[in-house]
Amino acid sequence: MFRSAVFVLLLTLPLVSAQAAGPQPPCEGRPVPNYGTVDGVPLAEAWQDSDLKRDGWRPPACLGWQGDSRLVVALATRFHSLASLDDLAARLAGASHHPTIRFWAVTRQEWRPLVLDAWALDGPDGKLRSPDPAAAALVPGRSFYYAEQPELGGRTIYRLRVLDRTPDNLVVATENVTPIRVAIVTLFQPGALQVVSFLHREQSDTWDLYMITRAAETSSSVVAGYRSAYLNRLEAMHRFLANVPTDRDPPIAPW
Repeated sequence: MFRSAVFVLLLTLPLVSAQAAGPQPPCEGRPVPNYGTVDGVPLAEAWQDSDLKRDGWRPPACLGWQGDSRLVVALATRFHSLASLDDLAARLAGASHHPTIRFWAVTRQEWRPLVLDAWALDGPDGKLRSPDPAAAALVPGRSFYYAEQPELGGRTIYRLRVLDRTPDNLVVATENVTPIRVAIVTLFQPGALQVVSFLHREQSDTWDLYMITRAAETSSSVVAGYRSAYLNRLEAMHRFLANVPTDRDPPIAPW
């Protein structure tokens, strides 16, 4: 996911202007970035640590994040789908699907799987494989665990928590339980790579999706320079939820 080279994003990236004082998830008023048009190009933005500190931004309570951030990236989109909330919840929590999801790897300039392998676990110790959680089990307060084997680095265990669930809403948070390492370098200490996904039924066949991720202050300074990787991975998950080929359209961050 991260390599030693530093990449510069093209001016054509579909990023919104940073007029707001940091990202704004939909749990506290109008989201920043906003959702945009249905089935249009997602709107996205990235904030470095210096941007967040300048604006005095602190993580909203609904995210459950503590401490400062080296980088925060948010993506918002609105898409058509006849899928039920149960169907989308199962897809969002189904780690076993991750190897089938392709994202644009800037370092290689090609489509690559999110990970080589991924599987649900029976607990945080990571000893036994389990089926992906059923949609009915995804209720507030529940935690689930899964492992991923990336192309670079060793196996990482993640925790998935259901923060909210109503007939029209689902909020899910994930974070790494074990360190994320590449070779001898620790990129993320436990809990330093976090994602919160907000899914809301706007109409019977229209869904709002807001995903926000961050590299916390306990992550390596190396990871803050690669917002393309965060953007492309969030967009890959959006395409998977919207049931469109994840490598069909141009990537949101080609460079």
